[in-house]
Amino acid sequence: MNVCKGLCLRIEIKKFNGKIRYENNQKLCTQCNVFINCTDARCPCCRCVLRITPRAGKYRKLFQERKDELRY
Repeated sequence: MNVCKGLCLRIEIKKFNGKIRYENNQKLCTQCNVFINCTDARCPCCRCVLRITPRAGKYRKLFQERKDELRY
């Protein structure tokens, strides 16, 4: 069972520069409900798997298009 221990409040990213957060290598912890910037695939606070792509259709499509442009 994943439980938030409060460590995420210290590493939470509060500023947002207008781009899609996932393009800036920010990841979402669904358990703690915060965006963090780390290289690990799991949240350092609750060890829950981090979300690395947006769920919403509009932003997901935009993210995939920009990702494909960078690939070529």
